Amino acid sequence: MSRYAGLGVTIALVLLLAACGGDDPAPGGDPPILTGPESMPKHLATIVLTDTPTPVLAGGEVVDLSQPTATPEPPRPTATLTPYVGIFLGAASGEEGEPPPTVAPFVVNPGAGGAPVASGPIGSAAGSCGMAVAAPFTSAYAGNVQQRLGCPVGGGGQVQLVMQPFERGVMFWRDTRQIYVLAHNGQFWQIPDGWQEGMPADDPALAPPGGLVQPVRGFGLAWRSNGAVRDALGWGTQPETPASSTWQDFERGAMFTAPDGHVYAVYTAEGQHSGPLSP
Repeated sequence: MSRYAGLGVTIALVLLLAACGGDDPAPGGDPPILTGPESMPKHLATIVLTDTPTPVLAGGEVVDLSQPTATPEPPRPTATLTPYVGIFLGAASGEEGEPPPTVAPFVVNPGAGGAPVASGPIGSAAGSCGMAVAAPFTSAYAGNVQQRLGCPVGGGGQVQLVMQPFERGVMFWRDTRQIYVLAHNGQFWQIPDGWQEGMPADDPALAPPGGLVQPVRGFGLAWRSNGAVRDALGWGTQPETPASSTWQDFERGAMFTAPDGHVYAVYTAEGQHSGPLSP
């Protein structure tokens, strides 16, 4: 084949390939309409996890998650007050395990506005007192009375008393305007005299049985105002009687003579008394 014949074959092949590889003509008309989720175009997305988290937007602020989150401190214990722990020793009892008899303390007439007289300090042992016992009390002071009263804290002296006997006890008024109530069962009350001139002397609504009397003035006010006193004493058996008396104070009470010559000892710290005692 000649040189010109080969060149012609080559040109023919080039034209043939150009005719097969040309662009298709653009389609005419409207583009297709997609209907339903199955007709949506799909693209395959590949998520690559990295070691460093991507900052995110939280509450209007960009938070870098690559920074370590602060660990909250453990809660601190709340301070607790230590409760006071006491020791209950149980009810007091006697030598045989029986509870001692109930001692009713002396009371103060709430209507009189006074206060009980405090007992003095405990002093020396019996037999070593620094002050002598007044003569009217020498015999009555021995034994149990001495142990309960303690030593004298003053010398005996003369005082003014008013006495009234009752069905179950006696009342004494002293010139210090104190009323001493002594029941036959051993109970003792000390009550300030709250009666004043111009106040009713008695209560007309209270009518005593035949042969008995209603206490009046200071005795009457103390008697009417204190139910325990009234129940312990009952009605008066005689009107009140003034008299002079020998009085001596002790560490835990006092001793005094009554108009009938008997001696009484009152234990202010116990709410009890002894008497009438022989002088």
